[in-house]
Amino acid sequence: MGERVIRAAARPVEQSTGMAAMQLCAGTLEVEHPDQLLLDYLDVRNGYGYPAYDTLETNSTAGLVDGDLLAPILLGAHVDTGRFTLLREMLPALEAVADLPEVALQDADDDHVLCVAGLFGILDEPRYAGRGIRGTIVSKVLHRKRPELVPLYDSRIFQAYTAPGAIPRSTANAWAQFMAMLCAQMRDDLQAEAQAFAEHEELA
Repeated sequence: MGERVIRAAARPVEQSTGMAAMQLCAGTLEVEHPDQLLLDYLDVRNGYGYPAYDTLETNSTAGLVDGDLLAPILLGAHVDTGRFTLLREMLPALEAVADLPEVALQDADDDHVLCVAGLFGILDEPRYAGRGIRGTIVSKVLHRKRPELVPLYDSRIFQAYTAPGAIPRSTANAWAQFMAMLCAQMRDDLQAEAQAFAEHEELA
């Protein structure tokens, strides 16, 4: 199977910064014109989650409160009354996000990665199986509290990072196990493309 490519929508030449393509997912995914993708996301006219998700004010600390459980809605995840109630039940486990070190994922060691992945272990408990709360919603709750360390996750990330990406695609993986592999691979990507990510930070 050939290398997969993500392409940005066409943009006038004068709006392009001319940044090179990025190689992600251990080199299995090429992202063409990543600067255009970033600028498209930051353009409020396009209706993405920025800046609503990023600037949502709850308690201004790393501790979780009820308002944080509704944040996934701003990124397109469905949180109805039932899911909100389940997230409240999960709070004692999810609150450990406040104890995570203030370290960026690219600088995280394996222990840091396991701490992040461990927060998703609540999803592996039988009482929550098939009840509508999965990694997508949990990541969007946790990411706002430690945005440099806890990555966002959704179906597109799953498609990109699993086979034919860098991570074997299997329904047998526990959430904690899968997130450990995902965080480790994302860390490797951030390190491999460190200069490109730094340039995009300046662009944003």
